[in-house]
Amino acid sequence: MMARLYRVVVTLLLLAEVSGFEEGATNPGFVARITRKGLEYARRFGVAILKKELSTIKLPDFSGSFKVGWIKSVSYDFYRLTIHCFELRNSDLRLRPRQGVRASLSNNYMFVSGNWKVKKAFVTLDGTFDVNVDGISISVSLKLGKDQSGRPTASVAHCRNSIGHISVDISGQLSWILNLFHERIENNFKNILEQKICEMVRKSTTSHLEPYLRTLPVISMIDQVAGIDYSLVDAPEVTSQVLDTPFKGEFFGQNWHSPAPFDAPPKKHDHMVYFAVSEYVFNTASWVYHQAGHMNFTIQNHHIPLDSPIHLHTSSFRAIIPQLARLYPNMELELETSPESAPFLMFTPGSVTLMPVIDIQAFAVLPTSSDRKPLFQLRVTTNISATISVNSDRIAGSVTTGSKLKLELKHSNIRFINVELMEAILNYYALHTLYASLNAKLEEGFPLPLPRDTHLNSLELQVHENFLLLGANLD
Repeated sequence: MMARLYRVVVTLLLLAEVSGFEEGATNPGFVARITRKGLEYARRFGVAILKKELSTIKLPDFSGSFKVGWIKSVSYDFYRLTIHCFELRNSDLRLRPRQGVRASLSNNYMFVSGNWKVKKAFVTLDGTFDVNVDGISISVSLKLGKDQSGRPTASVAHCRNSIGHISVDISGQLSWILNLFHERIENNFKNILEQKICEMVRKSTTSHLEPYLRTLPVISMIDQVAGIDYSLVDAPEVTSQVLDTPFKGEFFGQNWHSPAPFDAPPKKHDHMVYFAVSEYVFNTASWVYHQAGHMNFTIQNHHIPLDSPIHLHTSSFRAIIPQLARLYPNMELELETSPESAPFLMFTPGSVTLMPVIDIQAFAVLPTSSDRKPLFQLRVTTNISATISVNSDRIAGSVTTGSKLKLELKHSNIRFINVELMEAILNYYALHTLYASLNAKLEEGFPLPLPRDTHLNSLELQVHENFLLLGANLD
């Protein structure tokens, strides 16, 4: 149960519109923002959990002494303190500019019962007591930062508490003696509680919240090729209205983790939370998969749909390359494709585009050996429209053709090639096979850096210059 309470604070640290990427040595590729509406959600969620948690808190035993005439000094102990009721009447959660988050509870009420005993020499008296504690106020300020690994940190920068009134009702053997000194006992009880409350807050932060933050993953593996680095590039930035958390948002190869050869761009509400994902995040993914060779693939005859009018066979290319069937009769063809460079997404208001440049090398597969004969090489350019989608915890996508493939003959070992007809064939293949295969991969998407058991709803996605903006509410 306590872990759920800590996730409220973690939500404040990790969920955070891109009003801006901060300029500096390292710009974030991914920024999350929590708004005041999101802060109000966190407050309500935290109060609901806190009501349950407070009943499980173990209050410390306390003791004291007093003088009773000729009996002189008598010591007493109050123990087995149990909270039966805790009314949270007023609560507030605010952002403190350039510092962190302040949580406050005011004018709250607590009912406690327990046992007492009095010792004097060899005589011991005992009984029970009830305590009504009213006007409890607590104010805690958390300072937000990041550690060397890029994880968020939180520490108690300031804690203050006060108690308005305490009333103790004592019953049991000779309880009237203790009731004679109820004001002194009440003041002692009040002083001890005021000392212990902030001590308990600091201890809880040190023993629960801080270790929990250290377990948050900053690396998320996507597949056998790549992972994504979600470490913070700077401490969360706090204003009076929003909390921004700047993530690196960089894809890397599983077998190497060298920096991408380009930088994230500098920066140029009705929802609780906003996420801003720059081109950098997607383009580091493209760079990693290109470096790993996973954008190179060979198109073979069995990849072609059975109902296709053209197959990768020399007999199918008579109209395109008349002499091909004579030079290499009854042989299959293979097309090796590879981008000239990693294709990068471009975000403009309302649209996402991709303009890859691809080399295609054609080979004839010799039936009597594993050798292949190089035939010709084509340069292919096109314009692709991309759609970015988001579900409750992942970013996914799909692509459609923005323009037809355009072919340019770079080199040929055969005298004549009908480039226009070859262009029509490749467009047919791209439309019916290539895009479908690519979309299947893109649908898998990659995860958002959300705390466990946190999901988004009321999603709204907008495309801006250089970045994607997602507004959402929290479940």
